[in-house]
Amino acid sequence: MKKLLFCTSNFKTGVGGISSYAFDFINAFKAEFNITIIASGNIENNTYKVYQCNYLDFSIANANRLLDIINKEQPDIIINSAFALLSLVTPYINNTIKIITVSHFVNGRYAWFAGLNGNYVDSIISLSSYGKEYIQKKFSIKDEQKIKVVFNFMPETPPNYKEKEKKQTLKIVYPGGCSYAKSAEVVCKSLKLLLKTTLDFEFYWIGNTKIAGGNNKFIQIKDIKDCLPKDKRIKQIGRVERSVSKKILSEANIFLLPSRGEGFPISLIEAMRFGCIPIISNAKHGSLDAITNGINGLIVRQSDADSIVNQISNIIKKHSDYYSIYENSYYYYKNNLTESIWKNKLSQIIQLPLNHSPRISIFNKYRYKKDKLYIQYLMNKYWIYDRCIQLYHFLYFRYLKYFI
Repeated sequence: MKKLLFCTSNFKTGVGGISSYAFDFINAFKAEFNITIIASGNIENNTYKVYQCNYLDFSIANANRLLDIINKEQPDIIINSAFALLSLVTPYINNTIKIITVSHFVNGRYAWFAGLNGNYVDSIISLSSYGKEYIQKKFSIKDEQKIKVVFNFMPETPPNYKEKEKKQTLKIVYPGGCSYAKSAEVVCKSLKLLLKTTLDFEFYWIGNTKIAGGNNKFIQIKDIKDCLPKDKRIKQIGRVERSVSKKILSEANIFLLPSRGEGFPISLIEAMRFGCIPIISNAKHGSLDAITNGINGLIVRQSDADSIVNQISNIIKKHSDYYSIYENSYYYYKNNLTESIWKNKLSQIIQLPLNHSPRISIFNKYRYKKDKLYIQYLMNKYWIYDRCIQLYHFLYFRYLKYFI
């Protein structure tokens, strides 16, 4: 049995995202490979051999420790799932080892961790066509066949959209928390505008609700709830248990996620597998790969709250005109986003022949430091960008509180 080394930045149950991807991947291939794991942070495991290694410790000592683990395990295949340090040491790994990296976002740090030293890896998995395009340009990947697009998946379950068609009060679900990438402030504005109407609906806001400045005791507006009126149509604002979240998503008539950026959102798949009416934005992100406007979902202009309100109003007022979208969203899931389809695509990538530039046999600390400085430069730029986003959210949510 071949040995597979799975490197992930997070390996803890119940936190979603990258950690969920790790568990999904390992469960899918545990019968085919002898799997060992390298993970960062808190680790929950009783089954697999796990090494703990800080994926953001770029010291030469930690880099050599990671290389020592790889040399000790001698895997046939390495999967890099957002493990930044592995991207830095990839040029010094044995040429006979196949390396596959996974980009969990359309751009930004998770794409950097997948694309850095991309010519020394055999395949790069992107969750969307836009993510593939970004990595190709950012890291000058000339071989277009090196980057493969593989969407996320959810296990199959019987759909319930026929029951949803009969509902008089429609459920609107937004699962993006207070994330700028998910356009939280645009959704908040849309909700305030909807609440000014007499339309009959139920709104579920799932995820974090603390806004920028919320930790400061002198700041009065700390939470999304502080920006919204009390209205019985708001049924949920805040985090819920995973089982509750799944139930809410399964019952969604309208799935609202007008993101600025995505990999390929699991929450969208969760909603589509039961049949729903997705509303997404026209920003370049993974959801656009799945949704065809007017067929299996609706696409609105990015950051346009009025457009969101108009679409939702039309759905509520003319519900029967949108019945076909329920069915089409379910069948898109059925034909593209099931576990068997996902595993088959990954299996094909894993079985491909080696396809990387010749790696360096001896660790070159000067080259390593150069790559380290580059990734730190990118991450510092991201930190500044994130601070600007926090300031924008700080101001915008206060504008929503007092002027919308």
